[in-house]
Amino acid sequence: MLPRMAATLLDVAALAGVSPKTVSRVVNGEPGVSPTTRERVLDAVARAGYAPNTSARSLRTGRSGAIGLAVPELNQPFFAEIADRIAAEAHRHDLAVVLGVTGERGQGEAEFLAEHPDLDGTVMYWQGMEPEQIAAAAAQRPLVLLGERRHDAVDRVAMDNERGIDLVVSHLQALGRGRVAALGVAAPGQWTHAAGLTRTEALRTAMEEHGLDLDEHRLVASTEWRPVDGAAAVRKLLERGVDFDAVIGFNDGLALGALHELAAAGLRVPQDVAVTGIDNLELARYSSPSLTTVSPNLSTYAADAVSLLRRRIAVPDTPARTVIEDVTLLARDSTVGGETPWPRV
Repeated sequence: MLPRMAATLLDVAALAGVSPKTVSRVVNGEPGVSPTTRERVLDAVARAGYAPNTSARSLRTGRSGAIGLAVPELNQPFFAEIADRIAAEAHRHDLAVVLGVTGERGQGEAEFLAEHPDLDGTVMYWQGMEPEQIAAAAAQRPLVLLGERRHDAVDRVAMDNERGIDLVVSHLQALGRGRVAALGVAAPGQWTHAAGLTRTEALRTAMEEHGLDLDEHRLVASTEWRPVDGAAAVRKLLERGVDFDAVIGFNDGLALGALHELAAAGLRVPQDVAVTGIDNLELARYSSPSLTTVSPNLSTYAADAVSLLRRRIAVPDTPARTVIEDVTLLARDSTVGGETPWPRV
């Protein structure tokens, strides 16, 4: 059997019903094509299996065909999963990815941007740089931010933390749990994740709206959000003699540490204490008991981040957009056990 000939630009043009010049504009990220036509051409590119000549395109357009991806750390599973999804999404659009690790507090963000001036743009989980520095960086080259720090002048993708916390509080209330402890809350005068500030505020709002008392003694601050920090936080609660029947970890790492420490103390989950997390890490499904968690759709999160960056590369002066991703509560054994009608995912 003869090998199948590679699809050409003319093939894509015929499939999309447009001129070859229009296809060229789309694959090179050039302006002057309507959103509807652009999507039709991209669909035709995918169906035809067309692979542009990136070397020739780089010489012609001055673009490298590579983007940056900067995350605080990779030993946090959440950031590793985000990096994996974004890299896969970039590959779908024939973009290479240069990965950078910027440190838990984002101390390496400015350095990463300065060291990679040839990148067509960067997706960055923003933790450390000042807003003025971010604005200046975005003025020099396309930049999309991830995470909870807000910047009205720069494209950003974040999860809906307010809805996520409200879903958790509503779920716990429906189960008759009202003495809620929270791990990872923001503490005055201490550095914390931007997500910690957002989720602390969301927790206070949700507890009040649901008519539940939020006892400050049940709130444990933590500057790091790993399982060891969750275990230490629960140990503090137990040593202080604090009464609680539910634990909300502000990420799955904290919640998984809480599961371990509660078991070590002889407390049953969920009979004695219900436990929830946020992020829906892959390992949360396989803990014992499996962890109830708030799930952002990380595939959609990644697709929107890459889409915003591609749009910014193609049309640099387009207005900044913020995309807030919806979330879902996945009720598992750490809150509902195995004898309730709640769906177990």
